[in-house]
Amino acid sequence: MSDELLLLEEAFGAEPIGLKTNALRWLQKQVMRQSLTLPRQFATRAEWEDFRTRLRADLPGVIGLPTFPPLGQSLVRARLQVGEHAWCERVDVAVDEEYAIPTFVFSPLAPATAARPALVWNPGWPEDKWKPAYQHFALRMVRHGFVVLIPDHAPFGETTTQDHKTTTAMTAVMGMGQVLGISQLALRSAETRRCGEYLRARPDVDPARVAVAGLCQGGMDTWMSAPLDDGFCAAAPLCSASTFAVHMFEMASYFANGDSSPFPFGILKVCDVEHLHAAIAPRPLLVRANLPDQWWPVSAFARIEALTRQIYRLYGAEDRVDFRAETHEHNLTGPFADALERFLLKWV
Repeated sequence: MSDELLLLEEAFGAEPIGLKTNALRWLQKQVMRQSLTLPRQFATRAEWEDFRTRLRADLPGVIGLPTFPPLGQSLVRARLQVGEHAWCERVDVAVDEEYAIPTFVFSPLAPATAARPALVWNPGWPEDKWKPAYQHFALRMVRHGFVVLIPDHAPFGETTTQDHKTTTAMTAVMGMGQVLGISQLALRSAETRRCGEYLRARPDVDPARVAVAGLCQGGMDTWMSAPLDDGFCAAAPLCSASTFAVHMFEMASYFANGDSSPFPFGILKVCDVEHLHAAIAPRPLLVRANLPDQWWPVSAFARIEALTRQIYRLYGAEDRVDFRAETHEHNLTGPFADALERFLLKWV
């Protein structure tokens, strides 16, 4: 046998030789190796809290979480009655002198006799505050006395002038953020936290009863912001339960996301998504998966639930965790809306 054939035979190893020139496969292996360095067993609450302290200290700098100045005056552009029970305020939630987050804030028509519970609802990709199902759910919660804020996250809704929000606008926002060291999901998380801060400052809202929830990338905003912000009393990420590791070493074999916005740079050096869910403990947590969503692999859902329940048990708070999968449309309707309503009424 020639030397060339011997070398070829040795090169095959356990994989087809073509994969040796596949950059994606090489990166997948790096993800797998990095993921294995993260701890997933915590024997005591003190051991977990030591890890969580490091997570909260290190993660903002790694993913580029922007720091906003103190909350200033937010502009109310309009206030109009919606149906028989609600106000809708068009509010620019103040960030700084250069930027404000465009939002709709729904609240009960009747004057408040006591401070109200509230919710930040995060739209998904590429959604905004105009989505009817989100407005319908806000009005549903208004009837229970809630104040509900729905923001536009950059680059969607009123946050950019480009017509093609998912391509041109996303590229522009992500590109400028990246040269500044700001990941897209970090920016959305900062916007979510500022919206929570705005609600807690409203005279009609009880600052101890502000929850956060969202669907799809809005769910990612939820599990990215709640672990870093104890001001949210409860969290409900819907249709967003996957891990970055499983995205890369499992899902990348059959499906690819439309853009890289859900992936903050360097996050696996600190944690994965299961650690972020667990870091919400012991606050109430509702998690829902949707089986038709092929971009959230069920194996990742099981990993998230396992670690999260482990940590909540350390606090004696496993009764505050609710994990389940459904088969439904990708929207805040049906079992997802029903579960979120029950969760908010019980815990907020």
